[in-house]
Amino acid sequence: MMVSVHPDARDSPLVGRTAELDRLSHAVGLGGQPAGAGEPASAVLLSGDAGIGKTRTLRELTRRAESAGHRVLLGHCLDLGESAIPFQPFTEVLSALTEAERDAAAARYEALGALLPGRSISGGSDSRGLFAAMVATLEELATERPLLVVIEDLHWADSSTHHLIRYLLGTWFSRQVHLVLSYRSDDLHRRHPLRPHIAEWGRLPGVQRVDLAPLADDAVADLVRARATVAPDGLADIIRRAEGNAFFVEELLDAAQDGESLPPTLADLLLVRLDRLDEAARTVVGAVACGGSFVTDELLGAVLGLAPRELESALRQAVDHKILTRGTRDGYCFRHALLSEVVHDDLLPGERRRLHRSYLDVLTADGADARAAEVALHAVEAGALDVAYSARVAAGDQAVAVHGHDVAAVHYERALELADHAPAEADLTQLVIKASEACTASGRHGRAMALVRDRLDHLPSATGDRGRLLVAYGVAALVGDQLAAAAPAATEALEITAEEPSPLRALAENLYANVALAERRNTDAEFWAAQSRSLGQRLGLTTVVTDANTIIEKVRSRTGNDVDETKRRLSALIAATHAEGDVVGELRATHHLAFLQHDLGELDQAEETFLQTMERARQAGRTWAPYGFDGRLFAAVTAYMRGRWDRVLTLRKVGTTAPTPTADALLDAVVLLVRVGRGDSQATAEAERLQSVWSSDVVLAVHAGTSAIDVAPDATTAIDRHRELVEVLWQTWRSRPPALLRMAGLLAGRLACLADRSTADERSAWAAVVAEAAARARQHANDRGHPGPEGRAWEARLRAEELRLQWRAGDTDVDLEALVAAWRTAYESFVELGEPYEVARSATRLAAAVHAAGDQQEADTLLSSARATAQDLGAVPLLNEIAELSPGSMGSPEAGLTARESEVLGHLVEGRTNGEIARVLFISPKTVSVHVSNLLAKLGAGTRTEAAAIARRRGLS
Repeated sequence: MMVSVHPDARDSPLVGRTAELDRLSHAVGLGGQPAGAGEPASAVLLSGDAGIGKTRTLRELTRRAESAGHRVLLGHCLDLGESAIPFQPFTEVLSALTEAERDAAAARYEALGALLPGRSISGGSDSRGLFAAMVATLEELATERPLLVVIEDLHWADSSTHHLIRYLLGTWFSRQVHLVLSYRSDDLHRRHPLRPHIAEWGRLPGVQRVDLAPLADDAVADLVRARATVAPDGLADIIRRAEGNAFFVEELLDAAQDGESLPPTLADLLLVRLDRLDEAARTVVGAVACGGSFVTDELLGAVLGLAPRELESALRQAVDHKILTRGTRDGYCFRHALLSEVVHDDLLPGERRRLHRSYLDVLTADGADARAAEVALHAVEAGALDVAYSARVAAGDQAVAVHGHDVAAVHYERALELADHAPAEADLTQLVIKASEACTASGRHGRAMALVRDRLDHLPSATGDRGRLLVAYGVAALVGDQLAAAAPAATEALEITAEEPSPLRALAENLYANVALAERRNTDAEFWAAQSRSLGQRLGLTTVVTDANTIIEKVRSRTGNDVDETKRRLSALIAATHAEGDVVGELRATHHLAFLQHDLGELDQAEETFLQTMERARQAGRTWAPYGFDGRLFAAVTAYMRGRWDRVLTLRKVGTTAPTPTADALLDAVVLLVRVGRGDSQATAEAERLQSVWSSDVVLAVHAGTSAIDVAPDATTAIDRHRELVEVLWQTWRSRPPALLRMAGLLAGRLACLADRSTADERSAWAAVVAEAAARARQHANDRGHPGPEGRAWEARLRAEELRLQWRAGDTDVDLEALVAAWRTAYESFVELGEPYEVARSATRLAAAVHAAGDQQEADTLLSSARATAQDLGAVPLLNEIAELSPGSMGSPEAGLTARESEVLGHLVEGRTNGEIARVLFISPKTVSVHVSNLLAKLGAGTRTEAAAIARRRGLS
């Protein structure tokens, strides 16, 4: 597991405890609970397992209390066994008082001498006197401000402390005195001395009980990410093993960083619990550890051969000491998964092997109804590797049957590791293909390709299995957007599968058609799809026929055929595949329908169809498989375009399912669009992080790369990011990379924003870069043909940004009418597309142009509309841009210019020298020089050229 713990992660953040903190805060008079809650209690009993986060929660509570002006006193019980100190936590509480307060308390209440540091009782005193003195002291400490007393680790408290707490809980304080008492619930076995007290105290008036349950998986994920950078599979492993325990999370992170499976300190801590058990109970616990996550009572008895009473007695001990817990069925499991790991690892090798052998014998006996996965587990541990191979394959097949593709992939790969023990008739090539398909279905395209590639590399070229493997490799590469790898595989597969009516030939033709479709070779795609459809119909290959029909409809939608008819046919395909139970065919057809709607500018319909794809994939257990994950991803992209930015953030939340690293980065790339749009201070760092994985996916590169251009801090960075992005896309998508118009438009826009702070040489170089990028983007767009509303909008935007760059750079050849017309076209194009953010950005820049042309009324209208959109989106950078152009910053009086300075500025914009301006205005060149100096200062410009550019942008001339 690759783990990098953040160097500044010394203190874990508090996550997943909002509800509990609100209850605690309300109980101690701090509020935080919704209206309608009961009156504040005088005390709270806070429980939870060791490491669950009680201390961290109490630390946050005390911080809140101190911030609210409450006084906080802390006391801790110590694990001193039979040498416990009477009233230890209250001695600590009183030791925190000032010396003057201790002296006053000692003078007033002689009985307190037993608890005050450095003092003793001078005469006899009973416990009632001491208890009453403690109550009175707490009352007095709460005279000026509320008092919060926190006592931790009551499970280690002595009996005298128990009695004093019972006295305090039975007392109604006249002032604001609140108690919070914490203890470990997992330490309270049946005969623990605190157990009956807790039961009694919880029934007292004014006492609340709050239990800290294990953290939810999402909260564990947040905790891990706050402390370390962990790959998604590693994150899933920590979530599974920690089971919501914050301490275990931290220990597992530290161990993973050091290359350990389980930290010794944690293992020792957990094993201490076993010391309380007798030998029989230990034997039973060891058997349960070998049994997996859950062992039935019947199976355990059969494995151990114990008499029922002996087994029941041992189980009772393990349950009472909080080592085992009863399951929902008739059986037992460990209270925590890590305890099971520790017990299993602590068994002697021979002992462990014998227990697993016993399990295997019971599970494979005649009449046994065991799951293949259970048999595989015990067969491996018992050394029966031939049995393990067959069980692994069967377990993978069973997992596929219930859509558990990620689990199936694990079983198939484990079976491949046991290939030397496979029976002679085993089809290892088919097993590799099964493993590859399972990896693809669970979203791990790279792994799917690697498995097949390894088999291909070790297979003689003449073998008949090569064609099967090439098709599998091409499919895995294609769905993983690795077109450069898919194309040669498809070509070779077509070459080596003779033109004979075989299923393999149909699959090869279908793969080749898909590759041609991805390369936009529409004629080839339609031809080979028709070929595979014909052969598929002859051989009864329903999925091949469905896929071929989908390809043909996709080609027709590109080549200008009746799109309504294409949509009708795709809808019919979706219905037919759904009725046939062809989930992959249904998802593929739905996916293409969504993209057709998207390409036509029907964004709301496209978003809804993408969401339907995502949900259908979830139902089929294909959340991260092709089309299923695409549904989530492109629903987020479309939601971003439609201005539903909060939905983008919601779609990013993937719950407890761990995406692949590429899927994780893809979702982050779409979220980055929102972060850049909202001016997130960490957006630049996030863009830099994602740049390292641009090459893993073309969609990731487009969205993360364009964000990097948009948020670039300077021109050099913007130009470099654009160049690097183009290089990655051309390498990945060969001759047909997407989004070049958008990339060039954003580059021109970013440079235009920076034009005021540049030299003439820099602006000249920028113009050349933009011209080259624009020419390449336009040529590429012409090659692709039939641009949709989005392509037309970015083409118009690119032209407008080019003119804006020249205008803001002080180019006097820019025709103002042409500038206005270009921006009006861009604005109207984005209105047609229905992308609010880009509508608002285009409106803002159109406003600058029309203001410079003298139409203040239209400029104000445009800015008002843009401002409303930016406020709805939370687009802070756009709001700042609007503010610069709003009344108060665009007119010369608001800019602080005198009438004469405005005149001089007008001539300066026209490029006149000081002498020429002096002659026109009938003043001396020296006076002109003074006015120019004042202008530069008021406009914040460094040069005459920069002042002219600012004047043009703000409409001051």
